[in-house]
Amino acid sequence: MRTPIVLSCGLFLLAGCPSQTTQIQRLSPLSETSKPPADCQIISVIKDSPAHKAGVLSGETLRSVNGQVPENASVLPDIISAAQQEADIEIVDPAGQSRHIKVQLNNGRPRLGTVCDLTGWEKPGVTAAGNESITVFKGPYAMTASGIIDKGIIFIRVRLSNNTDQGIQFGPGNFSAFDKSGKALAILSPKDVMCFLYGDKGAHLLSLKKKRKETMDGHELLPDVVSVPEEHCDTGVVGKLATSDPQYAEANAQYLATESLSPATYQMGTVADGLIFLQETSQLPVTLKAAVQGNSLFAKLGQPQASLKEVKPSELIKFFETQKKGAPLRLTLKKGKVFVGKFSSYDPLDERVWFDTPSGGMLNTTSYSVSNIRFVEPLDQIPSKTAPSSNDLN
Repeated sequence: MRTPIVLSCGLFLLAGCPSQTTQIQRLSPLSETSKPPADCQIISVIKDSPAHKAGVLSGETLRSVNGQVPENASVLPDIISAAQQEADIEIVDPAGQSRHIKVQLNNGRPRLGTVCDLTGWEKPGVTAAGNESITVFKGPYAMTASGIIDKGIIFIRVRLSNNTDQGIQFGPGNFSAFDKSGKALAILSPKDVMCFLYGDKGAHLLSLKKKRKETMDGHELLPDVVSVPEEHCDTGVVGKLATSDPQYAEANAQYLATESLSPATYQMGTVADGLIFLQETSQLPVTLKAAVQGNSLFAKLGQPQASLKEVKPSELIKFFETQKKGAPLRLTLKKGKVFVGKFSSYDPLDERVWFDTPSGGMLNTTSYSVSNIRFVEPLDQIPSKTAPSSNDLN
C-alpha cells in the first residue's frame, strides 16, 4: 500500500508542511495460521492457453510438471516458470484417472494457463511503503489488503486479481466493512474524505484533479485551466485541516484523484488496485469484505500483533548474515513491539541490524540490536500494480 500524501509531512517533504512528525497508526493483518492446499485442483483454465488447447479441464488436478511433484499448490507457478518450453504435465481427473500431456508453454504469463484453487490460504506480505499486508484466496480470485489510520480516516489499499477467463465489474461498491462489535462501517468516497479534511475547498480541488486526470487519460488537449462546476460538501462540514497550507490540500486532492479505487471492468489477468476509505473507529479490528461473482473474500486489520515465538541470538545472527539487501522482514522486539522494514545490512561488530524505511520520515534508516530482537520472519514483497499479483496463475 502506498502511503497517501495526506499522511505525510515527514514522509514526502511537501511545501508548507509542519515540521513535527505525523503520527500514523499502521494496521496489521490478523489471521489464523494457514497453509496452501497440498494439491492443485484446477478451478479455471484460460481460453486459448496451452492448457486449454491440450484439453485440460476445470475440476481436474495438476499433479506434476516434468515429473516434479510440487510441495503444495502455491509453488506450482515457480515450477512452471522454470520449466523448458516443451513440458510434460500429469493431470488427474475427478475419477482418479491419470494422464500425461505434452504441452508447449508460453514464453510469458500465463505459461500454462491454469489457476489452482487456493481457497482458505491467507498469505502475509509487505508493501513498498513498508505496511504489512494479507492476501486471501477464494476460488479464482485473490485479494490483498493493507491499512493505516491517520487524521480520523482509515486508508486501505486493496488489490483484487481476476484469474477467470472473463471480465468482471469491480469497485468500491463491492466492499463492506465492520468493526469489532459487528457494526457496519460506511465506505467513504474520495469526496467524503476531502470534505472531512478540507471542507468545500477540498471537494472542489478533488473535482478539478479528477477532471484533469480524465482529460489526460482520454488523450485530449489539456487546457491550462480546467473548468468544472463548484463542488460543495454537506451543510455544516468545515474540514479539520481547512486552514492548512493550500499546496498540501492540492497535493492530497491529486493523490486521491489518481489512487482511489474506481469502478471499472477488469479483464482476465488484470489487477484492480486502489484506495478505499473508512471513518476511524476505536473498535478495532476492522473486517473488510469484498463480494465478487458470488465469492466473498475477508481481510481483518487491527493493532500489530507480536509473535509469541523466540529465537536465540546466535540463530538471529546466522539469519541476518544470509539476508539479501531489500528483503522485507517483520521483527518482534523484546518489549513486544512490531517493526516491518526492508533489510539493509548487518553490522557484526555491533551486532546491529539496519533497515531501509521508505515511509519512515526524513531519517530513512532504522537499526536494532540483535539483543533487542525476539523473533524475525521474512515477508513476501507485494509487486507493483502494473503486474498480475496473484501467484495462483500458472
